[in-house]
Amino acid sequence: MFQFSIGITRKRILVLILAVISVMLIDSTLVKYIAYSNEELSRHTYVGIFITFVIFFVGISLVTLGFIERKEDDPKRKRGLALKNSYHIIFLTQLSLIVLFAIIIYSVVVLQSYSILSLFAALYISHIPALFFLMFLVLSLVEWIMVKKNRILLLYSLSFSLTALTIIISLTYATIVLAHQESIVKPYPIHTSLYDLPRADLAIYFGPTLDIISILSFISVWIVSAFLLSTYIRRMGKVRYCIIIVLPLIYFLFPFETYFLNIFQPLMTSSPVTFAIINALVLGATKQVGALFFSIAFLIASGLVAKHVVHKYLLISALGIAIFFGSLEIDSFLYATYPPFGLVTMSFMAMGSYLIYTGIINTAALVARDKELRKEFYRSAMSEYDLLKVIGISEMEKELIKSYKAIDKRTRSLQKDSSFEKDRVKEALHGLVDEMDTENAREILHEVLTEVYQKSRPKSKY
Repeated sequence: MFQFSIGITRKRILVLILAVISVMLIDSTLVKYIAYSNEELSRHTYVGIFITFVIFFVGISLVTLGFIERKEDDPKRKRGLALKNSYHIIFLTQLSLIVLFAIIIYSVVVLQSYSILSLFAALYISHIPALFFLMFLVLSLVEWIMVKKNRILLLYSLSFSLTALTIIISLTYATIVLAHQESIVKPYPIHTSLYDLPRADLAIYFGPTLDIISILSFISVWIVSAFLLSTYIRRMGKVRYCIIIVLPLIYFLFPFETYFLNIFQPLMTSSPVTFAIINALVLGATKQVGALFFSIAFLIASGLVAKHVVHKYLLISALGIAIFFGSLEIDSFLYATYPPFGLVTMSFMAMGSYLIYTGIINTAALVARDKELRKEFYRSAMSEYDLLKVIGISEMEKELIKSYKAIDKRTRSLQKDSSFEKDRVKEALHGLVDEMDTENAREILHEVLTEVYQKSRPKSKY
């Protein structure tokens, strides 16, 4: 497989986050703007914009894969089957999407039409891997919670579980809608596509459900982010801190005011163009702004361990959160416009989910292995360390329990052997003892060895 490596820094990650959010913002709000205005750009302009978005997607995919490849090749790190194969899965996913985009561009430019099957393919290629990585992340969080109950882990597992449910519902909704679209999408004006959305009645059922789940998921991550950033209350003051923390929440929840107040209804009736500008340019970036806010905690935490390899995986996690939560937008995609706006935004979903998964799992593994780093966390009162402490300690205790169970199983099998000897027990357990880096682990193993030695001694006849 093609391998390459790109150095990762906070500045590069921040630039990449802003670039991805900007592309997703324009791609997901362009159709909304046209929907409420009388403006219609030329077909060539639309195609040019779409091709530009695709070029950004390809470039960002290549850069992101360059950040990852060398970082996972650590033979000393214990990794599950899913993590070992994760890079190959995301590589094939991104390659498939790039090939698919090339086919769509060729069809749009040369054939002046494209098949709805290409949208089906993109839908499943982006959603299935995203769901795969998200489910494995949730399972890891649940394992940590079972070892060490913690509200941060609980809220993150709740949010990611709700987000996984959102992906399943969105996939179902989009499949039904696309199944009723024309098999060949021709260069109709975008307004034509907007006025004739197949199975628009389904929005009555799917729309509110997705909104409720999105709100609950957002609030869960928002609470965790607010807690992790609480260290800065003294630096900026309670009032300024509350403003910075509360504004993203208000901004995210404001578009849902149609369920309660609907204060923009008079403006939409009297001045649809003005409403289009407000809705598309001001209120259309709720998911992207929320994603940027969520990534701040990981960006700040990465600066606290800048001299450790954990720094790189925290940056990867920050990038993943920004990409993933910003890509959870399928409204524009459902209209199957010419060219298919909203497709690029949705296609970032798999990459974002993968980055969160590999970033958090590898961070936990590294912290669990580094005793000095954990001591540094405990010496500091900064709340940004809380997430690192809890996932690192939980991972360490989980591996300790697994190793202890393996030792117990091994010794029991040896005891059943008629040729059971003390030296064989030492040899069987020697590797496991070396892997433990905590005094508690050594004490547990010492107790096991003592018990085994006592049972192995021949009983006195007298």
